[in-house]
Amino acid sequence: MLSLRVAAHPDEADRGVGGAIAARRKVRRVQGALDEIAGQPVLTLLEPTGGSALLPTTPEQVRALAEDVDGLTRQLADAAGAPVIAGAAVATGLEDVKRAGAQATDVVRLARRLGRPPGGYLLRDVLLEYQLTRPSDATNALMQLLDPIDRNPDLPHTLEVYLAHDLDRRGTAAALHVHPNTLDYRLRRIVELTGLDPSTSRGLQLLGAALAARRLAGSNAVSG
Repeated sequence: MLSLRVAAHPDEADRGVGGAIAARRKVRRVQGALDEIAGQPVLTLLEPTGGSALLPTTPEQVRALAEDVDGLTRQLADAAGAPVIAGAAVATGLEDVKRAGAQATDVVRLARRLGRPPGGYLLRDVLLEYQLTRPSDATNALMQLLDPIDRNPDLPHTLEVYLAHDLDRRGTAAALHVHPNTLDYRLRRIVELTGLDPSTSRGLQLLGAALAARRLAGSNAVSG
């Protein structure tokens, strides 16, 4: 199953008949690309902003197709003439299509909310964030782990950049435009205030999960 979000083609900027025609043509090109990839007509529900597609394959080919979901998405983007972001999930039979469709939709929604670039995504690419969107008493507790550093806006931002740079001090300091000593001071303050050290496995896991939970909560507030 594929869940697609397709950006507007430049020709769709025409608010008149031309824009509507461009949108319909884009949908037909995406449908044609899907049919070509599958080697047969593909069952889809498509509109100019995206939709869903049930891409048929065989048990022998499904793994390779899933592994190349990013390449498949690039083909669709080329056909659309516009960026495409896709979520994909494997259905093991007709009775599994509904579950796979829901998962693919969740994956593409998460990828967009997290600001991921155009491309194809599987559950494994948003695994932590996917789990954090499931109902749980732990989510609020995770977010509250960062409450002690909120009084200084530099600290949450520093933590996010530090984790985004895989704990690379030099890269983090450069990205923040601060001296490495300033970075070290901020990191010490984060440890002192939260009791969690990103240089330890448990501290890194909890801080990363707390940041992810906050990002998701923030995007919910913006979108809702």
